[in-house]
Amino acid sequence: MTRRRLLAAAALGVATFLVLGVWSASPTSAEGRARLSVAVTSADVEAIVRRVGGGEVETFNLFKGCVLRKDLLVESGALEALAGADAVVWSGLFHESSAIHASIEKLPPALREKLGRPQWIDVSRDAVRINVPTSSCEGYVEIQFMHGDPFFWLNPRNGRTIADNVAEGLARLRPERRELFFANADRFSRELDAEIARWEPELRALSGLKVFATQCGWQNFAQLGGPTFITCRRDPGTLVPPDVLAAQINSQPVDLILVDPNTPPEYAETFGRKTKVKVVMAPSSVADLPGATSYSSLFDNVIKVLKSSAPPR
Repeated sequence: MTRRRLLAAAALGVATFLVLGVWSASPTSAEGRARLSVAVTSADVEAIVRRVGGGEVETFNLFKGCVLRKDLLVESGALEALAGADAVVWSGLFHESSAIHASIEKLPPALREKLGRPQWIDVSRDAVRINVPTSSCEGYVEIQFMHGDPFFWLNPRNGRTIADNVAEGLARLRPERRELFFANADRFSRELDAEIARWEPELRALSGLKVFATQCGWQNFAQLGGPTFITCRRDPGTLVPPDVLAAQINSQPVDLILVDPNTPPEYAETFGRKTKVKVVMAPSSVADLPGATSYSSLFDNVIKVLKSSAPPR
């Protein structure tokens, strides 16, 4: 299959993508069954997969850092782990599937001939998305980004939808555990509802706060209320030069600058030198939050950072 045909399949959202098929031994569950090996494209969604799958799954992450970057490829160790994957849990973003195709194409021909077919689980199905391409300042978005905002999981209200999609996908692989998967998803969702009820008054206290963020996904979190998040990217996955952003920040009322740990260090340095706005750092993924393992810990942390850093009113 040529690269052109592979990318065309990705653009159509085809979920039967090929991955390396030299199967490896899987860890076992408490009942002695082999655990399902699940590849996940986001550490935050991976945290939900672990809650829903419980002892029935073993997970690993395919990507590190921003999934919008143009050179996105599967991590080398994860590509090897795909050999034993029963499922791939992804965001529905074509850029992710294209990157997986590109990674597979780099394999030697002899290995590509031994490809298998894991089940693909699109957790974006029925999720609430921001209806504008938040990764572009000009409004033009390349085809692999046109599926919508890839950071919909930064809206905690999408957590229940993600959990239900995971439960449905895992149940197709292991029908006899369907009741367990959906019970786990429901328990996770009820706990998340309680967390959201706790966050909402804290966010109301931050209403009117204007935050310039180098990560474009925080507009999803703003669906809970509270601060307004402002961002600007010239191309998907590419930040505008720091001097240009500093001038933009100075041209509008901004109370706080929120920098992601994956943002190049020259941005925080330039903001600190060329603006009078306080610069703070908060991860947009549990992968970059030391010691974090739960989905909700990401939001606990950003609220804590915003509350402690907001200027007095």
